[in-house]
Amino acid sequence: MKPCVIECELGSLQITTLEIIDFRVGKRLFSVAGDYFEQGDPNKKIVSPRFKELANSWVCGTPSYRNVADALNRIRLEPIGINPTWLRDNVEKDGQKMSKALHEQAEYVLEANGFDKEGNLQPETIIEPAIVTETDEAKAQELEAALKTAADKFNIEGKINTSDFEDPETTVNISIDDVLSNRQATSRPDSPEKGERKYVTNTVVHVEQQNNSYVICDACIKGALSLIMGFLVANGLIGMPLFVFFIDGASDLRGPIEALFAPFNFKIILDWFHLIQKVEQRLSSGMKNYKLRHVFEDEVLKPLLWLGDVSGAIACLKSIPEEAIRSKENITKLIEYLIRNQNYIPCYALRHEIGLRNSSNRVEKANDQVVSARQKNNGMSWSYEGSRGLASVTTTWKNDELKGWSMDGNLRFTFSEQKEAS
Repeated sequence: MKPCVIECELGSLQITTLEIIDFRVGKRLFSVAGDYFEQGDPNKKIVSPRFKELANSWVCGTPSYRNVADALNRIRLEPIGINPTWLRDNVEKDGQKMSKALHEQAEYVLEANGFDKEGNLQPETIIEPAIVTETDEAKAQELEAALKTAADKFNIEGKINTSDFEDPETTVNISIDDVLSNRQATSRPDSPEKGERKYVTNTVVHVEQQNNSYVICDACIKGALSLIMGFLVANGLIGMPLFVFFIDGASDLRGPIEALFAPFNFKIILDWFHLIQKVEQRLSSGMKNYKLRHVFEDEVLKPLLWLGDVSGAIACLKSIPEEAIRSKENITKLIEYLIRNQNYIPCYALRHEIGLRNSSNRVEKANDQVVSARQKNNGMSWSYEGSRGLASVTTTWKNDELKGWSMDGNLRFTFSEQKEAS
């Protein structure tokens, strides 16, 4: 018999656990603490599944570990309560286990279906198309009529190709963004990084198919993309007719997406709000007269880009009078930015009129919930393990998988049963 402490919602329970030992060979055959409760270090406390779920869920929505520890100690009424550092360490370790379990699950699914563990399709693999309802003639005619009406509204001339506009029912929308949080120095107090701006990065992904959604978070773009591919395979979506990626224009996102999804039908759309933000930033530094600049932005440049007329926007930038330019370099950089992203700038006006997305706001909202609410703009800095561990726990909570994880250590890796409103 051996004393053991279990942390649970009621408080700290001290119990006596049993061991079965074969004294003939001096070998332990079974231990309640080690084999049933999975206690590795005898000096560490055992945490009950319900208490783990409660602590992790509160951490996801509360400003600090100290606040969560205070709340838990208030309801448990223990003489020596939960220490915030102990709580933080447990959350971080749980987050690391979640990330590892998710990658193992994705790798298993990928390698069992003709991919390598990073999500690359093997040359000999044949992908069967997903079973989808064929677009009927009435639906096609309805789309064509809606596009014609929208084109007349914006005076768009020429034939419009209906195949450029996806069917939401047979499309998987994927929004990706990187989130930067302030990072602690790797060594203190005399760190060689002292005085430098340091960041820890988390890549957040929002996957949507009709009204179903799932959030993925990983330490890097490469890891996030392998999880995306694993999720698509695991949920029978890899044969869908089209994947649409919404990004903010970062080149470190475009390249990996194009390389990994080259065997599939996909397209990338530059988020409208990031496009306009870039335009405003460059023109603010590039033009002298702010009144003239606002008129140029609102009445010339933005309407052209809203219609997807990148060539027209570039021509207008090149025609800005020299006397109105403060920084030729910023105007040139804006032109180069538009040229680089020309293939990812659609006719936002037509997409908006027929109800298609132009924005990566789904992942922006996920960013706020998974990372930003706790890790940005509050004066704190984070270690790699702390930031990514908490982000993994919060992602699991966002996907409504925290209860299942706490009880049996498994992640569903599928859309939530409860549909999210679009």
